[in-house]
Amino acid sequence: MLKKLGLRKLAVTTSALFIIGLIYLFPSNNEELKIEKNITYIEPDEIYEVYLVDQNDYVSMVTLPLDSTELIDILKEKIEYLIVDGQKQEEVPNGFKPIIPEGTEILDLKVEENTVTINFNENIKNIRQEDEEKMIEAIVYTLTNESNINKVYIKINGETLERLPNSNKLLPIPLDRSYGINKFYDFNSLYGLTKTTIYYVSNNGDLTYYIPVTKVTNDDREKITVIIDELKSNVIYQSNLSSYLNANAELEEYEIIEDAMHLSFNDKIFDSLINQNILEEVEYSISLSVKDNYDVNEVIFYVNDNLIMN
Repeated sequence: MLKKLGLRKLAVTTSALFIIGLIYLFPSNNEELKIEKNITYIEPDEIYEVYLVDQNDYVSMVTLPLDSTELIDILKEKIEYLIVDGQKQEEVPNGFKPIIPEGTEILDLKVEENTVTINFNENIKNIRQEDEEKMIEAIVYTLTNESNINKVYIKINGETLERLPNSNKLLPIPLDRSYGINKFYDFNSLYGLTKTTIYYVSNNGDLTYYIPVTKVTNDDREKITVIIDELKSNVIYQSNLSSYLNANAELEEYEIIEDAMHLSFNDKIFDSLINQNILEEVEYSISLSVKDNYDVNEVIFYVNDNLIMN
């Protein structure tokens, strides 16, 4: 999930097998028969993160295959997953749904440095008021998951979208992940508000996926402290969100070196003291949360000052 999967399959053509069969049927006494195997490498679809709405109405990160290889086409194909009855509707996993209104078309998409501008037709305005923020969240998070893109301009027939279509609420221009996602408000004052996005675990059958929640609070602690404290809490404010981080795990030290955050924990972060492994769900929840709140590309784990290689 944190890295795109790059699997390769090896296929041997049936012609080679056919020739081998002939050797056994019609053996030659003295002549050598040279057989050349035609080997074809088949590249599978790449796996990318797309933000769809799950059965609990959360905008959720789901990994899905794409056919495209060029960045512009990748971004367009990802957004197609978000359109109701769009070209990718049949490939949306059970338990998830797109959120952009039916009939919405991508008129144009451009990328300049770290900014993407996407232009839709008028149908995108047909969103229900209760869904319009989730739609913006899904678009922004889906587009900013690729190639260092961190800013988004949304246009409708060439005009920049400055307000939500129904509530008329002002949007920040340009949009980025500071807009938040699945927002949860817990504050006493409008002054000193902070936003911390934390990724929780959820399951749909055999599929494990991640739900980012932006907590808007007056908590002025360092964000990594908030992330770890929230993930190891025995009481999560929504029953359909989960975290596998042990409540006794302690973050002992953290440091940002170049583009990596180094996190040092006690041994309670291990799934087992015998195997000394960090659960994949724990590693992903922490890493995804860190990357959404800090300008880093990598999260490195230590336990008692020993590097953990998972």
